[in-house]
Formats: sequence, C-alpha cells, structure tokens
Amino acid sequence: MSYPTAIAREPAADDFGGRGVVLPWPQFVLWLRGKKTRHDDVVLPPPWKPGQHWALIGKTREGKSNFAVAVLRETRKFILALDPKGEDETLTKSGWTRVTGVPPHKKFPREIQEALDNGRPVRLIVGLDSRTLEDDAANKKLMAETIEYSRQSRGWTVYVDEHQIATDPRMYNLGPAVARASVSAARAKTSVMTTMQYLSWSEKAPVRQASLISVWKSRSRDLMRKLSEETGRDWRELGEIVDELPKYYVATLSDDLRAPVVVTRPPKV
Repeated sequence: MSYPTAIAREPAADDFGGRGVVLPWPQFVLWLRGKKTRHDDVVLPPPWKPGQHWALIGKTREGKSNFAVAVLRETRKFILALDPKGEDETLTKSGWTRVTGVPPHKKFPREIQEALDNGRPVRLIVGLDSRTLEDDAANKKLMAETIEYSRQSRGWTVYVDEHQIATDPRMYNLGPAVARASVSAARAKTSVMTTMQYLSWSEKAPVRQASLISVWKSRSRDLMRKLSEETGRDWRELGEIVDELPKYYVATLSDDLRAPVVVTRPPKV
C-alpha cells in the first residue's frame, strides 16, 4: 500500500519523494536494519546506521516515547536513554536498567560493566526523580555528564526524551552539549535520537543533523513549513501525507529527498 504523489508534478523515474509508503512494523524494522530496500516498485530510503541521528516530532500523548523504545530495542545494542523529567512511565516500561550516575563520576554496577566489556547489549535509563528544584539541578548535572560520557566512550545511541526540557535555556539549558554531540558523533559511531513537540524553543542541531525525522499527525501548517525548511521537501506534500495518518501512526522522512516517506504503527511497549 502506498499514498500517491500529493502534489501534481512529473517526478523523475527514481524520485519517490512525494510518496508515502506504508510498512507493517516487522517490515519497518527490516528496513531500518538494511534488510529491506524496496516496497513494491518503490526504492526505500537508506537504513539507519550508527553515527546517524533521528528526530521525533509530535504532540504530547501521540506515542513518541513508545515509538523510540520500540525502534531502539530492535536496532541498537548500547543505549543511554536520558530522562530529564524523571521516572518517565514509558521508559520505565521498557525494562531497561535505570542508573543514577555514569563514569568517571560514578562506576556502573559490576554486571553492567561486565556486559560492556564483553560486548553484550546494555540499555540504560539515566535520570533521577525530579520533584524539587534541588532534584532538577542534580538531574541537569547528570544529563550533562551522560552526554559527555557518550562522546568519550563511543558507540552509544543517546536517546534524549523531552528534548525541550533538556535544551531550553529556561530549563536544563543543555542545548550546546546536545548540539556538540550531534555534530561530532559520526566518527565515534554515536547516534542521537530526540523527541520534541515542536521545532521551536529547543536546540535545532539534532534536527538539522538528522538522517531521519519522524512526525505524527498535525494540523499545523506552520510545522509543515518548518519541516520543509529543515528537510528541503515540499510542505504541501508533507501536509497531505501527515493529514492521512491514523492515530499512533507515524511518518518518517529521510534526508534523501528522492526517497519516499515511510509510514508505520509501532507496537505498544
């Protein structure tokens, strides 16, 4: 199943940029792993590789965290999930281990360090329960230490839940650290995945450096125009495709402008 070109035009034979392709979740995962390159007559975008970034954009309660956890557990062995809100429900449901410190400031528990040393999967949630201003200050410090640790130790996928809280100067003000990680991560095979509600009030580097951008249904044409500015795609085509998304479905855009928009629905974590 695929959506037709939204805006009347005469694309080149290998230009599928105005189309949306619907993939069931198992096929979506195969695509991300590089094991599915075509859907019917449409060439799919390149897969998500280590060192590449991913931005998730959608309103609260649309399923961004659920989508992130579902993607990460299928595609990444080494994950640092930053929880700036503290005790995020979806992250907790992932079953990943929560830690309250990272090296060199605090050693990992022995079983985690042994898994890292032996190349076994390590998926961690990093964050403190934040209920007071003092908690917020401690969590902010931990988030900064974790980003720096990921830059130095290499090979991690850093998931920044609630990107606005983490990077807004009025909140945690970690924008420079996240931007530095996004720009310098490719050589270290470090990926950054972020979730945000809008393309304002937060650091733009994770979006501008992203190989993939996922967006949920939105009535905001301003958001479509902002996405168009960041991706180079026609905002009207994006709007036509996003308008058709059922609840909990998500459209993923590649930085390959000739590649189709890939639509799926993730399983509930």
